[in-house]
Amino acid sequence: MVEQPLQDPTPLKHNYIPKQITNREREQSELSNVLPEGSAQNLFIHGSRGTGKTHLTHLTLEETADEVNKCYIPCDGHDTQYKALKQIYRNLSNEEIGDGYHTSDLQRKVVEKTQAVDTLIVLDEVDFLLLNDGNDLLYFLSRMETRGNTGLILISSNHEELKNQVEERTYSSLQPRRIGFEPYTAEEAYEILVARARKSLKPQSLQKAALTYIASTTQNITSGLYWLKHAAETTDSIITESHVQQVQETAFEKYAGHQLNNFSEDHRLLYQAVQELETERENEIRTGMIYDRYQELCQTYNENTLSKRRLSDFLKHLELLNLIESQYHYGGSKGKTREISICHR
Repeated sequence: MVEQPLQDPTPLKHNYIPKQITNREREQSELSNVLPEGSAQNLFIHGSRGTGKTHLTHLTLEETADEVNKCYIPCDGHDTQYKALKQIYRNLSNEEIGDGYHTSDLQRKVVEKTQAVDTLIVLDEVDFLLLNDGNDLLYFLSRMETRGNTGLILISSNHEELKNQVEERTYSSLQPRRIGFEPYTAEEAYEILVARARKSLKPQSLQKAALTYIASTTQNITSGLYWLKHAAETTDSIITESHVQQVQETAFEKYAGHQLNNFSEDHRLLYQAVQELETERENEIRTGMIYDRYQELCQTYNENTLSKRRLSDFLKHLELLNLIESQYHYGGSKGKTREISICHR
């Protein structure tokens, strides 16, 4: 009997960045070619979740010259121009800054910090920013008048065409080069997961069939890593196909919790409402049902409720996180309606 298969949990963590990225050689070459020292370009990187966009970008930034200022902003947590500008300034200056500034003051401070220094600004999860006033931020950043060379890297998990998400003048100013990350095949996902497993698990503690089942079920590597790690943590024996099937639902819950880390309690209650309704009902789930269940949960947990308009925005956030799926129906007495379901990928 193999006891405690998990030997080193680090390689199975979502934020572990291996020095060698498997099955992304073409994308790595493209990134390296367009980010040479002193001649940064604007990039738009797109691809579904768990395809290595963020990891490969971080790895490429590590290889960029030390003289270049590098600034990484996760826009799921900084989803307005004001929040993003504050974080950009913090990253570039290592200084804290309060909330008493006007947007134009923050813009001026960012210009000062990039005045004579080559700079790369990464806006990950840019879709959350574009739900608000992100277009204004992109227009400003793409037109800053500095002696340094400032390049933008925009990362999206939801859109293949930035041109359709921003104003024409903004896109004209950006003129980004596009790099697409295709979804992994089951075989490619298996190769990546087995490489992590070899670094993390004890020898002969994982059945091939177990890993094949994970890789054939989800090609989202982050989700797969949460699944494999949870399977290793919940057995004192060999990780079998039967065991990974048994813990599949709980593992996805852990992944969903990770996705919601930067969001509010209302986001979590809204997601819980969808989960409960999907478990209880055999027919379609409408937004009105979700709002009602959310209000019930708020009463249960003694939380204040938000407006339906605000909750509609939060449902869009859950959709961008690929935690729920929406199908829109047009026509009928109620006009456009939305049918919601949990996304189990």
